[in-house]
Amino acid sequence: MTSVGILTVSTKCSQGLAVDKSGPALEALLSGPVWTVSERAVVSDSRQEIASRVLEWSTRCGLIVVSGGTGLSADDVTVEALDMVFTKRLPALATAMVVGSLKITKFAALSQVCAGLCGKCVVLGVPGSTKGATENVQQVLDVLPHAVATAGANGTRHLHADEGASVEKVKAGKVKAEKVKCGCSRMDEQDTAHDVQGLSNDLEAGVARRARKSPYPMIPVDMALQQVLENIGKPRVERVPLGQIANGQVVAEDVVAREHVPAYRASIMDGYAMSSADGAGVFAVRRAMTAGASTDVWELQRGEIVRVATGAPVPRGADAVVMIEDTELVESVDGEERKVRVLDTNIVEGQNIRPVGHDLRAGVVVARAGTRVTAVGGEIGTLAISGNSDFAVYAMPRIAVMSTGDEVVDTLGKTVTELPLGAIRDSNRPALLAALRALGCDVVDFGVVRDDPDALSQTLDSALDTCDGVISTGGVSMGERDWLKPVIEQRLNGRIVFGRVAMKPSKPTTFAVVPYAQSQRFVFALPGNPVSAVVSLHMFVAPAVRKLAGHLVGVGGSEVQVLRPSVQA
Repeated sequence: MTSVGILTVSTKCSQGLAVDKSGPALEALLSGPVWTVSERAVVSDSRQEIASRVLEWSTRCGLIVVSGGTGLSADDVTVEALDMVFTKRLPALATAMVVGSLKITKFAALSQVCAGLCGKCVVLGVPGSTKGATENVQQVLDVLPHAVATAGANGTRHLHADEGASVEKVKAGKVKAEKVKCGCSRMDEQDTAHDVQGLSNDLEAGVARRARKSPYPMIPVDMALQQVLENIGKPRVERVPLGQIANGQVVAEDVVAREHVPAYRASIMDGYAMSSADGAGVFAVRRAMTAGASTDVWELQRGEIVRVATGAPVPRGADAVVMIEDTELVESVDGEERKVRVLDTNIVEGQNIRPVGHDLRAGVVVARAGTRVTAVGGEIGTLAISGNSDFAVYAMPRIAVMSTGDEVVDTLGKTVTELPLGAIRDSNRPALLAALRALGCDVVDFGVVRDDPDALSQTLDSALDTCDGVISTGGVSMGERDWLKPVIEQRLNGRIVFGRVAMKPSKPTTFAVVPYAQSQRFVFALPGNPVSAVVSLHMFVAPAVRKLAGHLVGVGGSEVQVLRPSVQA
């Protein structure tokens, strides 16, 4: 059975102001032995939302029907959104829908129905009304199974085995396609550039059969960034002692004070602790109390005073502290005070004393989840005073960095005085390593990897085994030795989330996710041009790193909320 995605485009429905009727009707139409509806959603009339959802579903659906937004008003943007993700248009399929619908109503001429491929997925754009949506799909319902099979097949010879059509071989460096009875334009499976997993060139095919145009849809920058943030994964929580919290880490759970600060009555002045009821006069000095001294074993008596330092505990029996400036020495023996006159005539209870819990009371939240710990902002001191021994923070991502290219010479930490003809110094890797360290990442240098599928797959596999993700430069464009995309798709079983971005520089920027154990890893394959690599780093890698580190990252005004996963002790 073919997996189907049904996407309703309606701002009112997405806001709960109207009921989606076309979606359920299409689901009922596309039920039975051939189809199974695996994806259903409603989005607003937004090019970015439409294109992003279609791009996401296209990796797991054979057919996507987008209902709504095909009219003539300014809000109808479905056709424009689908244009951004179509890798191939299917005008005959769209014409079939229009011709069939015109037999039912002349108003079908006002609908901009469309059809195309997003990778290997067939996508239809139909009207938003229940009648218009179902009638248009019904016009092509009989041919859709064959269209889906052809679009996703590894070669199409078996689909036409009973039709007796012959296939031309490669002649003079060109692949000749011919029409067959079903109306499909097809090629021999051994001469097809994309008869492999994903959209990349077949690693086993020769250079003559590589794609002449990129099969990856060109997507806007905002959409690319949204795709990165949606697929990069969730931040990971770790518990660490205070001394191991790195500059820039984000607190993952509220930090609650375990004890009062101060935990005792503390003097805020250098002076003398006494009973406020005694008032001014001459007093015997019993002893000295310094910071850190204990008052548990004795109690001050009336008529006595005790010398105290700032921060020292105030003994029992004393309820005020007079400043040393408000006293004078009356008698001393061997340099020690014996009697002191208190000059202050307005002594009140609690004078110059910080009560228990004055600065911080036990149970109070001292740092909210999401607080960024900096080296200069005082957060470390606040955490220290809370009385906790360890803290839940978002782990900084561990990222592998590598450059690719037979012409690239590794000069990091080495002295290379003269380069061979055709060689260049590796400037990308040092720049990326420095930038990622500045972002707080734990980086691992995997050096320069030659342009060889085996070497690339082995290095990537090793990097993904020890790191959260990989950042590479080079090997992502249309050159005959640009192997990164096919290696990711065919050797690592990864998924290319996007392979081109509508920006210059950095158009070939690629982002992929690779399944690993019970989770997934990410790969940013950046262009080899130094300017492009750095631009891509700031545009896409840095926001991804910040999200993995627990920050809130916004795209186009919308906020991506960081989840608060349970903490493993």
